[in-house]
Amino acid sequence: MNPAPAPQLAVRPYFDPFDPGLHLDPYSRYAAARETAAVCEGPHGLMVVTRHAEVSRALRDNRLGHGPLTAPNRIFSFLGMDPPDHAPLRRIAARFFSPSAISALTPEITAVVDDLLDAALAKQHVDLLEDFAYPLSLRVVCGLFALPVQEQPWIREQTPPIARLLDPPYALTEHDRAAAHAAAGGFVAYLHRKINHRRRHPGADALSTLIAEADSGSTLARHDLLPMCALLLMAGYETTANIITNSALALLRHPDQLATARSRAGSGQLDSNALNELLRYDSSIQITFRTVQQPTVIAGTPLHEGTPVALLIGSANHDPRVFARPDQLDVDRAPNPHLSFGAGIHYCLGAPLARLEASVALGRLLTRTRSIELSGAVRHKDITATIRGVTALPVTLTAA
Repeated sequence: MNPAPAPQLAVRPYFDPFDPGLHLDPYSRYAAARETAAVCEGPHGLMVVTRHAEVSRALRDNRLGHGPLTAPNRIFSFLGMDPPDHAPLRRIAARFFSPSAISALTPEITAVVDDLLDAALAKQHVDLLEDFAYPLSLRVVCGLFALPVQEQPWIREQTPPIARLLDPPYALTEHDRAAAHAAAGGFVAYLHRKINHRRRHPGADALSTLIAEADSGSTLARHDLLPMCALLLMAGYETTANIITNSALALLRHPDQLATARSRAGSGQLDSNALNELLRYDSSIQITFRTVQQPTVIAGTPLHEGTPVALLIGSANHDPRVFARPDQLDVDRAPNPHLSFGAGIHYCLGAPLARLEASVALGRLLTRTRSIELSGAVRHKDITATIRGVTALPVTLTAA
């Protein structure tokens, strides 16, 4: 009599969120992984979560956190804080992103958008990233901090190497670390100079307010001041610029949806359904990373303390269990429970500002043009696994 065969252990699917080729076509790869398993294995001991329900719950699960901060990622330490330190600082920063504070910026943002569009329409052949999205988002966020226009190009130059710090430390090469250290060191020195100068010459701006809060000794510790400023500055403008260009590219590749969005942008802003769909369709943040702080279970998979976790926001936003025809752009889609700004205690603090900038930028772009045509090749950035955006968006504009 032959012995009974030994039970076969299930082999969990593998997904590498750091694969450089993922930037070329992430969504078909997400679909393959998502339809195979809710949780896949990845490099560096990662557990990779692919489906909307599980990603949404994980974003809200405080047992998944960031853990102790390690150099060089302390420049974004506010982004990586866990409770109880996180909440008080978030309440301070939230003052600048309240509905009333953001709504008050509408005239200023509209004026900047129209100024940039005046120049773009005069040129006709422009790069929507370099000539429109980046200048807009930089002017707005630097305006909040009262930073001079002539310093904004330098700030932008520091972003690519520092942005690598949004990926977890175990995904960085020695070259990445060296470049990040160098750029972060220069940016920290710049912020120190600005903070010291603004202490002597305060104004009615976000930086002066944060300095006063830190110096009062109430809630914001002085050592938290610089990381908070760094995050609000750099993450604020880079993500917003990518939202604008990702959205514009999606509309250009779907002329029927562009026509529908244009017909409803008479107020100079996109309607909320169209904006939510563009945020869902090609999210500027594709992946967010966590570390298990207390044992938990995701989709029946036990996760022990210290396990690194990757939450695929881009995959969750295309999950057919939640979104009908998820790979189809539909500016009438509603409801639209996308996760592009995250969820839970780390829901994107700057989401209201990013939404307003994108809504005005795209709305004015559509209402002030008769046609927008792609005029060159489009390639996606491969700086970081976290961020999705194009390296350039060359177009030809015809004024309305």
